[in-house]
Amino acid sequence: MARPDFYDAPDCDTHERGAPKFCKKSEPGEGAERSCAYDGARVVLMPVTDAIHLVHGPIACAGNSWDNRGARSSGAQLFRRGFTTEMLENDVVFGGEKKLHRAIVELAQRYRGEAKAIFVYATCVTAMTGDDVAAVCRAAGPEVDIPVIPVNTPGFVGDKNIGNRLAGEILLEHVIGTAEPATTTPYDVNLIGEYNIAGDLWGILPLFERLGIRLLSCISGDARFEELRWAHRARLNVIICSKSLTNLARKLRRQYGIPYLEESFYGMTDTARALRDMARELDLANGGPPVMQERVERLVEEEEARCRARLAPYRARLEGKRAVLFTGGVKTWSMVNALRELGVEILAAGTQNSTLEDFHRMKALMHRDARVIEDTSTAGLLGVMAEKQPDLVVAGGKTKFLALKTLTPFLDINHGRAHPYAGYEGMVTFARQLDLTVNNPIWPALHAPAPWELSPAAREEARAAAAGHARTFLAEDLSRSRVKVPAKAATVNPQKNSPALGATLAYLGVDGMLALLHGAQGCSTFIRLQLSRHFKESIALNSTAMSEDAAIFGGWENLQAGVKRVIEKFHPGVVGVMTSGLTETMGDDVQSAIAHFRKANPALAGTPIVWAATPDYCGSLQEGYAAAVEALVGTLAEGGATIPGQVNLLPGAHLTPADVEEVKGLVESFGLTALTIPDLANALDGHIDEEVSPLSTGGVALGELRRAGRSAATFYVGDSLARAALRLEASFGVPAYGFGSLTGLAEVDRFVATLSALSGRPVPPAQRRWRSRLADAMVDCHYQFGGKKVALALEADHLAGMTRFLAGMGCEIQVALAATRTRGLDALPCATVAVGDLEDLESAASGADLLVANSNGRQAAARLGVKAHLRTGLPVFDRLGAHHKTWVGYRGTTNLVFEVANLFQATSSEAQKLAHN
Repeated sequence: MARPDFYDAPDCDTHERGAPKFCKKSEPGEGAERSCAYDGARVVLMPVTDAIHLVHGPIACAGNSWDNRGARSSGAQLFRRGFTTEMLENDVVFGGEKKLHRAIVELAQRYRGEAKAIFVYATCVTAMTGDDVAAVCRAAGPEVDIPVIPVNTPGFVGDKNIGNRLAGEILLEHVIGTAEPATTTPYDVNLIGEYNIAGDLWGILPLFERLGIRLLSCISGDARFEELRWAHRARLNVIICSKSLTNLARKLRRQYGIPYLEESFYGMTDTARALRDMARELDLANGGPPVMQERVERLVEEEEARCRARLAPYRARLEGKRAVLFTGGVKTWSMVNALRELGVEILAAGTQNSTLEDFHRMKALMHRDARVIEDTSTAGLLGVMAEKQPDLVVAGGKTKFLALKTLTPFLDINHGRAHPYAGYEGMVTFARQLDLTVNNPIWPALHAPAPWELSPAAREEARAAAAGHARTFLAEDLSRSRVKVPAKAATVNPQKNSPALGATLAYLGVDGMLALLHGAQGCSTFIRLQLSRHFKESIALNSTAMSEDAAIFGGWENLQAGVKRVIEKFHPGVVGVMTSGLTETMGDDVQSAIAHFRKANPALAGTPIVWAATPDYCGSLQEGYAAAVEALVGTLAEGGATIPGQVNLLPGAHLTPADVEEVKGLVESFGLTALTIPDLANALDGHIDEEVSPLSTGGVALGELRRAGRSAATFYVGDSLARAALRLEASFGVPAYGFGSLTGLAEVDRFVATLSALSGRPVPPAQRRWRSRLADAMVDCHYQFGGKKVALALEADHLAGMTRFLAGMGCEIQVALAATRTRGLDALPCATVAVGDLEDLESAASGADLLVANSNGRQAAARLGVKAHLRTGLPVFDRLGAHHKTWVGYRGTTNLVFEVANLFQATSSEAQKLAHN
């Protein structure tokens, strides 16, 4: 039986000189640069604005990815809500079809009138367990009054481009041609592969309107489901993204006789060409005089003159600048044109997601000495930047932090951007953003000599200027907990992240560690994206790149090949393996696989391997992080004579790098040496390295980890780490001291008293001073806190600490929602403590004065009209500096007091102003 045509890209086997192979597959142990078929289908279908997009699987696929693309809507916002069945362990064991059926019916009823269709996405785990998503959709269809469409694109079936093409097949089979438009015109067109990123579509539509062209369907930016149903009546299809949906355009031509073009609306030249080509085809289709072509020439003449005048000041400042361009598809060549129009020289360009035709167009526009980037790995891109020394990098968000780490200006042109670049107006916006990026005054300052590079006279001048500048926790019976757990079948707007993400975070705090996710490549891509959005860092993470064959026959070979590859290629000090829902569902015996690897590769025995079980259906970020910490101390710590003054510090997943540094400093102020496991203080603290490594850097050293069994004590911050601390106690006799939180006066007092008793030293003067300042701040600000209603949604450790702090300042805790049910939540000073998602937060937080949640809570805040939103947890991506927040210890608690007080004060002032007006 022949393989379906949508699986194979036409340019896979090209051996043309200089042209890359466009379908190169990920290898085990490679960096997570590419994404998976699930992600590709999601890219195409999720911009359908008035549909429910229900992800059937554990938390990873939806929890790590919902609402992270910049597709915009002029109406319905339903597509931005994250819907998932959130498969848990029992669901994986006994099957999730009944849960899926209930979720479809429940969501259809809840969003009756708003939702026009439901797309149901299969994922790796549910495909492995054999859930028949299509059969469930057929069975649920008669119970709801809207179409229920299966999207069978689990991540392991292929890469992102295959997912794009499969989504096109799904639209053709289930949607297009199922309804007729009320009217048709001679100038009806479809745009295919236009996703309205940052509002690009809205830069094209005004041009169409002036010409008399009607957009019949956009597939799928700002799309309404009904509009997609009548796409078969268009007179012309215009492909915007040439690699993602060309198969759809070809089949629409075959079935309905609709011709198609491949065009771009980036830059003046390509916008004009697109409009002229469309006019020619439409006039030809209508068999009349060149009416549309005449209209286009008038419009182009007028718009280009106006656009050039507006671009002139930007071109004057951009001309002569040199750029590296790394993107894919149509933007590969069209952005070359747009940059040339601004006088920017292209030194190198990448073609990861392009076709051979894109490659030829790009090469024709570039200087003959310009380089084509074939190695799209982190190392490859860094090599290009080191060789070319560009003035700027124009690329997608995954490259952003690589560029910035090399102190190179960067402009995001992919799905994470905030500005539209299509059409003539978009070209002006593009130029403006380039100008703001390249000519920002921070760059001269960053390239100025460092203090140690200054002459003696300059150092003295700088010095003069500076001189004037002045154990019951685990015994709790969870079965009797009052904490409510969700009864609904579908999680909406998850606040949870996957456990593997938490394990990745922990592994990043070990110097020389290489983190390896045993699963499909999309999982690691989502983890990298989520962590990059939060920390504004390039994240070192590799994947065993589970394929369809490996998912069927077992992943032992992938795991062993991945481990061998990363050790031989990157020479890590230690390898940290974690599992995904896919590999745990398959039942891969990781421990045995590692043992077999050791036996088969004695030459590599010197590299320790740590393994943590982190299936997506068990817990959240916090549980994955804790499992990794326990694995680190359980695998690497060694015993021996106690080292006087040495203590272990296990910081919780909720602590920022700055928090970790603050706690370390507090411990060390008592004359103790703190082995911090893991240590994010110097790993994810946002510093510029001399070079960017594929390994984690700056964390706790392997040698220090070995000595953890010889410490005098272990302090852990966050109750989820109790098991890790007790493991050290049981194995090596290192006593464990637990602290649920170090935020709040009483909490810090207890920690300081313990340190004083253990060290035999008095509290240092600096800590006494900061305690006095905290007391003063609490006195000054308690007026702002008193009686204020607060709603929180956080990981359990973080929730417990923040709830106690706010209640201790006089706030009324309206609701506290944890990502998972854990011990210790029963005792929180709040009547309503539950496990919930951010939809539950919307329901429970009505009337609140303050919402405390990560950045995804902004939707709830907006819908409820809550102006004060304290962003904390992970991810925080719409505010800068989250990883530098210090909210622990006396000093950090002081910072938090002022920050929350200012939020309350600002909203109070605004309310007063509105009342006055």
